[in-house]
Amino acid sequence: MRALLVIVAALAAWTAQAAEWVEIGADPEAKYYVDVASIEVEADTVRVLKKGIYTHTLTENLGGNPTVFKQTIGTVELDCKRRINRVVQIDMLGENDEVVWSSGRLQRRLWEDVRPNTHGEVTFDFVCGKLGKS
Repeated sequence: MRALLVIVAALAAWTAQAAEWVEIGADPEAKYYVDVASIEVEADTVRVLKKGIYTHTLTENLGGNPTVFKQTIGTVELDCKRRINRVVQIDMLGENDEVVWSSGRLQRRLWEDVRPNTHGEVTFDFVCGKLGKS
């Protein structure tokens, strides 16, 4: 597990250097960003990295261990034609930008409708709009 976290941390550090984060919205709990440089299109699926920076640290009980984090970085997949999305990986980062927990690649995640008036909808509209697919 420790080796996996080291690999994920190294990838996150590399990604952060090459990233082009654009703020796409905020709510009382967080500001949300999309890495425009990470947008990939494969057939009908669009992949993008999305980051949430929270206004205060949060704690989740994951696997019986409390995990404290300040940011999340997720890999989101979108289908612009069908207006559906899913999160296929989520990493939680601590106050010093270190990965404190990672889901790893989530296999067989179900697609969900993009819900109105959510930061998911803002993400969908921004990314699909940028590609001219909305």
